[in-house]
Amino acid sequence: MNRLSKLTKIVAKQPVLLMSWSTMNPNAYYFTGIDDDAFAVFMTRNETIAYGHGSYGFADETREPKDMREHFWDYVKKHGIRKIGVDESDGALYSRLIQKKVAPVPLHAQFQKMRAVKDSSEIACIQRAQKITKKTFEEVLPHMDGKTENHVAGLLELSARKKGAALDAFPPIVASGPNGAQPHARPAKRIIKKTECTVVDLGAKYRHYCGDFTSTVFEGKNPEQKDAVLAVLESYEAARKKAKIGVHGKTLNRVAQDVIKEYGFAKNSFAAIGLRLGHSVGLEVHDGFGVEDVTLKKGMAVTIEPGIYVPGKFGVRFEDIVTL
Repeated sequence: MNRLSKLTKIVAKQPVLLMSWSTMNPNAYYFTGIDDDAFAVFMTRNETIAYGHGSYGFADETREPKDMREHFWDYVKKHGIRKIGVDESDGALYSRLIQKKVAPVPLHAQFQKMRAVKDSSEIACIQRAQKITKKTFEEVLPHMDGKTENHVAGLLELSARKKGAALDAFPPIVASGPNGAQPHARPAKRIIKKTECTVVDLGAKYRHYCGDFTSTVFEGKNPEQKDAVLAVLESYEAARKKAKIGVHGKTLNRVAQDVIKEYGFAKNSFAAIGLRLGHSVGLEVHDGFGVEDVTLKKGMAVTIEPGIYVPGKFGVRFEDIVTL
């Protein structure tokens, strides 16, 4: 996997530096396919220099990572380079360039846009990650009742690890009863009861690509909560049915909201509290755009995740990934 040729037009304006130093940088990995602990690729109009421990066939010159400290800055000075395109999510690099009087050109948003449409290998990785994620949830589901949210979060982590994966797309959410009304609640000491709604949101990774799945567990008889669960399930299904190539995400959002309104939960809908219907998924779990911002294209991978959140009482969310 080498997508450096996609950067040709950008490099024509200024050199580009891609780095993964202490943690994997999604954009650096996407364009190079390298997932070493410490590496950098410096691409200019005339040559590509790699700093790393591997053998990189795309590079005109390869040096040890430690050479970044001197060789890179000497090269920049020697060639009179005054600006360099970078992923500004690397704050330390951004600051270092400014200190060296080299203008950093922020490219993170542009890189994410370039990653928006996936190829078949990326889609396969996302689908595999989602399969692992769902299997993890299914294995833990029968063992939730009577345990704390923290305990269940730990069981989910253990289940994923047994499969050779990890829930490292994001920290898992296990939120029961009133905690579920917080869309991004952290697992707490609260004991889960099957008669209350419990929102479980998790995501495993496969070859760096993310899964993202949410379900709401409820076996109670409370009429309001039963209606909310049905409303969100129908809302999800209605939006999912509309999720086709060429359809704008605003259409999906409208369809999803209409169902929730019909059930009388408009003021507690995902949209009412400022949440989006879904987002792009890839090397990052939030991979660059919200569903409502785009017309769906072949190769996109997006979540659909309508929800109802009633403060102080309960929350309901169902979510899955749609690959186009």
